[in-house]
Amino acid sequence: MGLSENEQRLLDEMERNLYKHEADIVSTSAGPRTVNYTKVAVGVLGIVVGLVLVIVGVSAKLLIIGVAGFAVAVAGALWALSASKPATGDEAAAKHAAGQGPAPAKQAPSLMDRLAQEWDDRNQR
Repeated sequence: MGLSENEQRLLDEMERNLYKHEADIVSTSAGPRTVNYTKVAVGVLGIVVGLVLVIVGVSAKLLIIGVAGFAVAVAGALWALSASKPATGDEAAAKHAAGQGPAPAKQAPSLMDRLAQEWDDRNQR
């Protein structure tokens, strides 16, 4: 049974949206990453200094020192969390060649290709 023109148009539109969203998900998915350990160390040091300032501020009953300590701890946490960035293709391949990281991701078939293959397999039975 064929689809009407309206149904075919809606199906094409849904497929285009699916491809668009699938590309967004793939581009933001987790892959090989590089970590700047110096940024992590500075961030952890900032967190520790901030917590010490919070404790000093509470024990001395000085609100400004406690608030400043909290701000330093939050800034340290943000600094440490920003230490990771996606690896470029060259870096990922070099790590894999050195045995330090996972293999570069192989191109997997798209969702629509997999669904079409399942449909064809089901109809051939």
